[in-house]
Amino acid sequence: MKKIKLEDCITHSKITNHLEVKEKILPLIDSSIDKKDGYNPISKFDFSDGDNFEREWVKSFHPYFYDPLNNVITYLGYHGFDLKQIWYQQYLKGSNHPWHTHGHNFTGVYYLEYPEGSPSTEVISPYTGEKHCLDMTSEGDFVVFPSHWMHRAPPNHTSNRKTIISYNINVFFDNSLFKA
Repeated sequence: MKKIKLEDCITHSKITNHLEVKEKILPLIDSSIDKKDGYNPISKFDFSDGDNFEREWVKSFHPYFYDPLNNVITYLGYHGFDLKQIWYQQYLKGSNHPWHTHGHNFTGVYYLEYPEGSPSTEVISPYTGEKHCLDMTSEGDFVVFPSHWMHRAPPNHTSNRKTIISYNINVFFDNSLFKA
């Protein structure tokens, strides 16, 4: 068996009205019901409701999120996306999210509350097996990467709380652009 190297990428962008988003969304997340399952080392999250787009914080976030994400997807050469799941995760001191992958085509992270010194998301290249730290991120940034890439949120030892919004999407493309 052998691996065939293909180019791949992680996109890095910003939500332009981040402070407005944070001011509006963070209180809604703070007042939402924790869906913690008792097994996961994440402090608070609502992943089990990830396909419920009627949650108040999701409806409030959508206008800020849709266009920037669509711009990233278009930049990657696709013609649209279908949001399959969206959820928040909060990490208090000591909490983390172990290595994992997601379903669907792409996944992403929006750094809603990301105090300086917070641990960066780490990913593992499926080709080389090398670990990479996404240390170029800061509050207000969002990254998109292929869902099959292993990734984690290392233990939060430096900030009182870090809050992210994560999501899974499928992408669409125009078959007529590809000649047989």
